[in-house]
Amino acid sequence: MDDARVPTYKLFGEREIWPSSDLVHYETIAARSSLHEWKIAPHRHDNLLQVLMLEAGDACITLETLTEPLAPPCIVLIPPRAIHAFSFSPNLVGHIVTLPHFLIAELLHLAPELRDSLNVARRHALADDADGLALLKNHFARFSAEYGAARPGRACILMALLIEVLVWLARAGEQDPREADRDRFRQRIDRFHELIDRHFREWRPVSFYAGQLGVSPAQLNATCRRKTGRSAQALIHDRLLLEARRLLAYSDLDVTRIGYELGFDDQAYFSRFFARTQGMTPSAFRKLHGQAAAETPTGTA
Repeated sequence: MDDARVPTYKLFGEREIWPSSDLVHYETIAARSSLHEWKIAPHRHDNLLQVLMLEAGDACITLETLTEPLAPPCIVLIPPRAIHAFSFSPNLVGHIVTLPHFLIAELLHLAPELRDSLNVARRHALADDADGLALLKNHFARFSAEYGAARPGRACILMALLIEVLVWLARAGEQDPREADRDRFRQRIDRFHELIDRHFREWRPVSFYAGQLGVSPAQLNATCRRKTGRSAQALIHDRLLLEARRLLAYSDLDVTRIGYELGFDDQAYFSRFFARTQGMTPSAFRKLHGQAAAETPTGTA
């Protein structure tokens, strides 16, 4: 399958990041799939990881070119850039949580050995795991209730619940051998994203990343366009934008300082960069979403 022809969404059917200032997004599976006749066409998310908890109903999943039935209750992990599709029955009961990939390192900063296991698509049946099913149903029910409320400490509870779900997923079983043989281009993109996470504030040129990967800038750009439909520079800018949104929503730094934190020496250039992709200035974005510094979860900033 030509990855560049597969639509890339923030959430399915949307080209922009979810409109709230939350670090994560939650919704029931029915909320979106019912709008698309319960069929989610093949697509991917370049910088987002998704966790689906299916409690009841019928479903099928397509990963790359392989379609298989899902048997609820089960939990499904979709890492960034994995091409996937779903079909659900109208009686499907389930949840989906979406989070930016860079948040994984922060949530699991005390268990870095678990991070790599979340880079592979996985599904785990829960019908024969009463303890796992009870724990995950409880956590997703609590996540749904907390997400829909506006109580003090809301973000802290959401992150705590998400950490436990991610640790459960990381511990659960060995990697599916059918998903272990990932091609060299996808591995190169994964490594590129890791390098971006580490260096995006430094405004390194594409040639720097290409050198770290042992390829030429032209080869890196070709890989990025083949796998994502976007240039290497565009992927670096995507990461800068995510961090700018986060700092505007979750920190008390003024806009000028945020620009400097992200490597912009010219405040006007920062404003133009942000407005070009968001359709509003950094100040307007902050005003729209409000100050949320008090809701920043301890230990994940």
